Amino acid sequence: MIEFAGTYNATIDDKGRIVLPSAFKKEMGEFVSEPLVLEKSLHKDCLDIHTNKYWQERVAEFKNGLDPFDEDDDALLQFFYQNFVKVTIAANGRINIPAGYLDYAHLEKSAEFIGMGNSIRLLATDNSDEKKMDKAEFLRKLKEKRQKKSEGR
Repeated sequence: MIEFAGTYNATIDDKGRIVLPSAFKKEMGEFVSEPLVLEKSLHKDCLDIHTNKYWQERVAEFKNGLDPFDEDDDALLQFFYQNFVKVTIAANGRINIPAGYLDYAHLEKSAEFIGMGNSIRLLATDNSDEKKMDKAEFLRKLKEKRQKKSEGR
């Protein structure tokens, strides 16, 4: 099972290319030769990167609850499919990020990869500090979640 973890800094070249950290490339194992999916995050101005295998599972789960003949569901499908693109990984680990995705995530020169379990988050280094949760906030939110969970039992 793939489990991306850790934080790595990287540089984006003038053509929008960035090298995937070797630890993440190694973690992908046999899936490294498959396309990656770049998704515009719904929660932050950043990109979420998924292996094709994991992405296919997410797509199936998403589409399972929708009726393609329903107008609202059709709009959901359109929005969903507009917000991701498949890219290939070069032998050296380099990926090309399309211009619209660079703009969405405010990616220019320096970036930060963050392992998120099944996926990888790609943030502009300039913005990454404002998007980070500090330890006190993490502990407070974790305590709230745990209390809600124990009350729900």
